[in-house]
Amino acid sequence: MKTETIPGGALRPTPCSYGLSKLSFRGPRRPTDGRYIAFLGGSETFGRYIPKPFPDLIETAIGEVCVNLGNQSAGPDVFLHDTAIQSLCHDAAAVVIQIPCATNLSNPFYKVHPRRNDRFIAPTEKLVALYPELDFAEISFTGHLITRLRAVDDQRFIVVRDQLCKTWVRRMQALIAKSTGPTFLLWLAARAPQDTSAGIHPSNHPAFVTRAMVEALRPYVSDVIEVIAKRGDTRGMNFPPLEALAAQGMLGVDAHEAAAKALRTPLLYGLGT
Repeated sequence: MKTETIPGGALRPTPCSYGLSKLSFRGPRRPTDGRYIAFLGGSETFGRYIPKPFPDLIETAIGEVCVNLGNQSAGPDVFLHDTAIQSLCHDAAAVVIQIPCATNLSNPFYKVHPRRNDRFIAPTEKLVALYPELDFAEISFTGHLITRLRAVDDQRFIVVRDQLCKTWVRRMQALIAKSTGPTFLLWLAARAPQDTSAGIHPSNHPAFVTRAMVEALRPYVSDVIEVIAKRGDTRGMNFPPLEALAAQGMLGVDAHEAAAKALRTPLLYGLGT
């Protein structure tokens, strides 16, 4: 993985793009004119502060080209709005999708930015009617929005949360359908799917996703791989001192090594090698 080390010991991966996609991914660009595995996901797949994120580790381990399409804070919408990425999924020998949270997607209550899914764009009339006392003009991110909705009225928020979960399942089914080869879901988090929590703290990522939601997708994929790892271990990570708190909130090198190990055999089996 070609990277640049900047003052303070930070790791700045070389950005790259694919086809006509408007998205920027972690480089260097991998060849897509032959057989390859596509990895879709959010911040963990991108691997900020990680010298070799799990797609790189898998490429080394099994000798297959691995295309890292991780996009920071991505929900399913960012990939469903990008036809170039959908084409890559269609042509891939296999696809791995890191399971995202259920907050970063457009839904009947609010809209998110099509490429920065953690950016709150605007409420719908339905949300304004449900929360008439809330001023949405001061809210820019989905995390802030969710926190405010819960703080104002936790009971009304249940209505929003339930709709988010239903929308997430439908949107994930649509994303999975873009792949023609074997598709694997990767649960890479600090909690197990059955450990439910209503919070949006990093330790509860992917927010609001439950075991039932994951199981609803199982019939559409080849396998669901679960990797539970602790956050806060920054050994082997590269980051400037001012970003230490951000690094502590992410999964570390050990988590990426565990993900690569867990995915190795299912991918080899799916590829028929």
